[in-house]
Parts: sequence; C-alpha cells; structure tokens
Amino acid sequence: MRAGRRVFAAVVLAVLPVVAAGCQVGPAPPGPAETRVGPPPWDAPRDAVSYIDQAGMERLPLDFSGPMPYTVNLALTLDGQAVKIPAGIGVDRVRAEQAAVHTHTDDGLVYVEAKTKAERPTLRQFFQLWGVRYDAECVGDVCGTVTVELNGRPASWDTKLVRQSKIQVTVTR
Repeated sequence: MRAGRRVFAAVVLAVLPVVAAGCQVGPAPPGPAETRVGPPPWDAPRDAVSYIDQAGMERLPLDFSGPMPYTVNLALTLDGQAVKIPAGIGVDRVRAEQAAVHTHTDDGLVYVEAKTKAERPTLRQFFQLWGVRYDAECVGDVCGTVTVELNGRPASWDTKLVRQSKIQVTVTR
C-alpha cells in the first residue's frame, strides 16, 4: 500500500507544476480594440483597456477623479434617428481601470476626469473609447455630412470636450 501512495504522490508532484503553470491568475489579457463600422446600437466595449490604449489615453484606477472633473452632454443623431450612448464607455471593470473620459449612464452624460487642468480630450478620442468609426465623413455605417455643434454653434468634427457643454453630432446621407 505504501508503494502505491508513493507512486501517487510522485505523479501528483510531477503533474502539479504543469497544471499550475496552465492556470491564469487574474483577468485574461484584453482582446484587441476593434473599430465597429456597422449600424447601431453599439455597446460599450468590455475590454476597455485596449480602447483606452488605442485612444492614446492613460489607464487610471476606477476611483480616480482628476483635479477639475466635469461633464459634457453628448447627443448623436444618424439619419434622423437618435442613438443611445451606453454606460460603461471607457470603463474596464474587470481590470478596475478607466479612461479620463467615460460614461456611467446611458443618457449621454460624459465624464471628463483628466489628471491635469490642461488635458483636453477630443470627440474623436471618445469615439475611439467607444470603438465606433468616427471621422469627418462617417459615424459607424452612416457616411455623408457630419455636423458637430458645441453649445449650438458649429464646431470641428474633432472638437475638444469642453467643460459643461452640450455637443450634438448629426450625420445625414
């Protein structure tokens, strides 16, 4: 019987390091950031860290609040249809990290919590965090005339996210 236990113990000791090496501790590596070019709705990306990196932003802890946090109201209309901006853009709950620009709710309220007062994220970076194609001609699968208004006045398609502002992005074919 002792010989059987010794063999069993030897097998366990031989196999255990191999099995343990295959086990991952912590969250899986994030998937690559993919830009969606199809129609809405578009959920917030689950692996937000890839999108934070793609947008050229720093990964911050979930409880981070910059020196001068502020909000921006963002509305998006594609061919006359309002598009919901989901909660969780720029937030990676699995890794407990977020971008300085992110959403908590699906009402278009965008939070900007930059590390410095001089940091001014752009609308393009927001769409990169969302993983949705956005340029001077297209949003997702709708291409045509992209109009951006900042507090009711014309603005660049890549306008900066300005404190306590309302930004309306409209695309018509």
